[in-house]
Amino acid sequence: MSKVDLRKILKKHKSGWLALTADNKKEVASAKTLREVLSRARAKGVERPSVLKVPKLDSYYVG
Repeated sequence: MSKVDLRKILKKHKSGWLALTADNKKEVASAKTLREVLSRARAKGVERPSVLKVPKLDSYYVG
């Protein structure tokens, strides 16, 4: 599997869940909850999307 740069997709979202195509190159749906994003992806005909939680990028963690 090749590397995929998600920065362009993640820039559009501050938080929540994203459903992507199987190759992780295109956004299918977004929503606040996992259940909702899966429902929206299935409504668009994508039965098994790649799903990820968008991290809040406005906070920092140093450990």
